[in-house]
Amino acid sequence: MSGGKTRVWADLDPEGRMRQRFDFAIEVLSTDDATQTVTIRLKPDPRRYEIEDTAKGRLYIDKFTRVAIPEDVVQQMMQQHLGGFPISYGPPSISSASDYSKSRRASLGQELNGRAYMLPEEKAHPQKELFSASSADFVSFISVDIVGSTSLRQKFGEMFDRSYEVFLRELLTSVGHFRGAVLNVTGDGFIAFIDMPGFTSQCDNTVDLGLTFLRILREAINPALVEAGLPWLEVRVGADVGKAQKRDIAVAATGFQSHDIGSEALNRAVKLQENAQTGQFLIGQALYELLHVEWLERCSTVPFDGEPLGVFGYGVYEIT
Repeated sequence: MSGGKTRVWADLDPEGRMRQRFDFAIEVLSTDDATQTVTIRLKPDPRRYEIEDTAKGRLYIDKFTRVAIPEDVVQQMMQQHLGGFPISYGPPSISSASDYSKSRRASLGQELNGRAYMLPEEKAHPQKELFSASSADFVSFISVDIVGSTSLRQKFGEMFDRSYEVFLRELLTSVGHFRGAVLNVTGDGFIAFIDMPGFTSQCDNTVDLGLTFLRILREAINPALVEAGLPWLEVRVGADVGKAQKRDIAVAATGFQSHDIGSEALNRAVKLQENAQTGQFLIGQALYELLHVEWLERCSTVPFDGEPLGVFGYGVYEIT
């Protein structure tokens, strides 16, 4: 939980106000089976907000981001929830990471004992391009790196290659379960992205995916690898969110054509992964501030001077 200086709503830039998250606690007042309706009451989630009454009106102060939001703005947000505005909801196809890991553990054990590969029962969303236009306003990036991959490859050779094959397949499948897609495979890890209509679901899915990576590796992949006599793997994970731009690359002399992605958020995600400890998942301030309170309660501040990210004072958090 942040203990920094309180920020005034009016001082936020337009984008900050547009994507300001507000968590409501929902109380069910009544239900009617005949009309299939439910009456609810929305109120600011007390886990996230403290109330301060001022001469200019009531403020809801976010305990985590330290943004003071006027009551009239909160009322507008409530009307958006209840007044017919479209609400985007994109939950993962995995309902329980624990149950999924147990299922994959059993399947991998059989596969590494000579049986055929078995697809998960849960259906993963198919691979997609990052975006069709030249730019995207809001994309989550998550970077995963195997710790000590070079030495493992030198020591174990083809055995490492088999472990890496299982690792990639299982974690990249998980990307699809969280409505994400793979940006590229790096040789000792990968970078994935999530690009959804609703930024709240997108950000929640991003941290849920990163934690699911760690759980599947810990509870499914590594136990199966060890049982089969193969080298087990450790990772570092980093994630952040922001704008992205597609840049075309063409070399007339050779006919080479491709594109790359220009994004500060992507750069930050990779830098966070590079600075993470073994088994650690680090996220940047931009992603942190848009998470649901249930995720925020699982975050802790990590001392970071911001220099590797090129942003002095940029907040970095570990989520567990």
